[in-house]
Amino acid sequence: MTSRAKRLNEIEGKVETNDEKKSKARKISTTIGFITSTRARLSEVSSEVKSEHIGPYRRKRTKGQKEAKKRRKEKKAIIRSFGPEFFFDVNRWKIIDIKELQNLILHLLTDEGRCPEWLYIEKVEEIRNVVFLMIPGLDPSLFGITVETAVKAKGPLDWEKLQEKGLIGNPDLKISENLPIFPKIFSHGCVTRAPGDAKRMYNPTGNLFSCILSEAQKGSIKHKEISGDIYEQIYSCLLTPEEMVQNDYPIPSCMAKEGRLPDGWVEVPMKASDIFVKKEFTKRNFRVLSIDCEMCKSNDLSVLTRVSIVDIDCNVVYDELIMPEEPITDYLTPFSGITKERLKDVTTTLKDVQKRLLELVDSDTVLIGHSLECDMKALKFAHPYAIDTSILYTNPGGVFSKSSLKMLAHQWLKRSIQVNEGGIIGHDSIEDAKAAMDLVKLKLNNGLNFDKSYENLIHRLERYNKTSAFIDYDGKVQLLGVDAKHSIKCTNDDEVFTGVLNAINNSRNPMYHNFIWGRFKDLENLPEYEKDILTTLKQLNDRIENIYSRLPANTAFIISSGSGNSREWENLYKKRMNSSVNWTAQDQEFYEKELLKSRIGLTFLRVKSDPENLGENEK
Repeated sequence: MTSRAKRLNEIEGKVETNDEKKSKARKISTTIGFITSTRARLSEVSSEVKSEHIGPYRRKRTKGQKEAKKRRKEKKAIIRSFGPEFFFDVNRWKIIDIKELQNLILHLLTDEGRCPEWLYIEKVEEIRNVVFLMIPGLDPSLFGITVETAVKAKGPLDWEKLQEKGLIGNPDLKISENLPIFPKIFSHGCVTRAPGDAKRMYNPTGNLFSCILSEAQKGSIKHKEISGDIYEQIYSCLLTPEEMVQNDYPIPSCMAKEGRLPDGWVEVPMKASDIFVKKEFTKRNFRVLSIDCEMCKSNDLSVLTRVSIVDIDCNVVYDELIMPEEPITDYLTPFSGITKERLKDVTTTLKDVQKRLLELVDSDTVLIGHSLECDMKALKFAHPYAIDTSILYTNPGGVFSKSSLKMLAHQWLKRSIQVNEGGIIGHDSIEDAKAAMDLVKLKLNNGLNFDKSYENLIHRLERYNKTSAFIDYDGKVQLLGVDAKHSIKCTNDDEVFTGVLNAINNSRNPMYHNFIWGRFKDLENLPEYEKDILTTLKQLNDRIENIYSRLPANTAFIISSGSGNSREWENLYKKRMNSSVNWTAQDQEFYEKELLKSRIGLTFLRVKSDPENLGENEK
């Protein structure tokens, strides 16, 4: 081939390459154009989404849902103003904790408290008041929903969708006929979990009212002044009857409404009229004793193997090893300090110890201990006057969290206890009894609030000049609501209902309280007979409807069960705490299952608009 021919072939090859390049350029240009237009469209969609309210109410509806909504509007017009409103964010949905409801109340009424991430509040600044009704027993099963279904929900329970699927309404209780107010007022029900741990459920009411104090807030609290008289100081530290019940103390016969102590238990004979009267208490010459016990295991039972008692000057007045009747299967030496060798020649029995206790303890004796209910159960001994350092001293975790004696001794006494040193293994009950006594004396010398790490929700609201009304049964008012501006002690749900209405409708200044609390109990213990059950449900329905209709505009209305149906768990808990009962692995498995169920309840949220028509849920 000549050089001219070679040159022509090279030129043709280059032309081919250029055509390919042009083709590739056209493809790239087309791709870039597509990407640019797609980005522009995505930007438009994003701006449209952001302009919409957050929550399930703005979800894209199917054609059937749109037509159903149109028919409802045509059937009955909705009259309402555009005020504050709650919307749920299903993308951030979670089971509600009681503490989140506390944060919501603080967020609505004060400058603190975070709005829950699953909730969007439109025009939050216009919400002036909060009415909170606690209704134990208002759990998912009442609405025909299993706990398993409730906890798996990926958002708040939508009444309309549940009704369409036939999932709502317990046919046995005829909920649709007797609780129609809920779907009328509330578009959704929110699954709620009560506070607790793997062993027990804590009281949701106490958890709601327990507000953690910041360091700055601690400094603003005035220590509670107490008299210089030692007996008045001691009286201020005693457990109340309500606290004894809540912390599972054995209740003496003089305090029990009915029944008596089980066989094998002892107590100091006392009259009911003699106890918890401050004037009479402070006149008497009381003796103060601190008790601590050590226990070992006999299969699944805890058995007493040592008891130590010291007086107010920390002098040992009694210290004895005990040989239990049951054979010991685990000495728990790292904790109890008890070994087989230490009990080798011991002949003292529990009955011997009880006899000695009745010689040391009389009606003018106050007992001190840390989680003293455990020692009292081991001793099978009941007494009305008790000071418990696990309750007397607060824990940063709140009112239902208890600090260990070891931690309290280290923090406040600068003392190390329960440390294995010098060949000594396990706890020393004398050392622990002295630590409990010294902690009580420290509290008396420095004021009852010197270690305070939480405060009542009512006090927190008062910091922002917000007033509260607390309408509840006697025990709860005494425990949580005594400092409310308006507190009413009730004996039945009729009185609670009347009290809430009066707090809302004051003749001189309607809704003059920023926060109103009421608790109904009838639903918690539904009657046995169907007729009575239906009557209870209808009464509740009418009360809620009446209360809601009386609310002024821009009031946040919250109803919560706090927990689920806890009857079965409570029975198991009592059985588990009974040291004479053989607790099996099967019992434990059933206990844990019932505990999880008992903690799941429902909460309902709504802002009352004005004017509005209750005959139709406008959402």
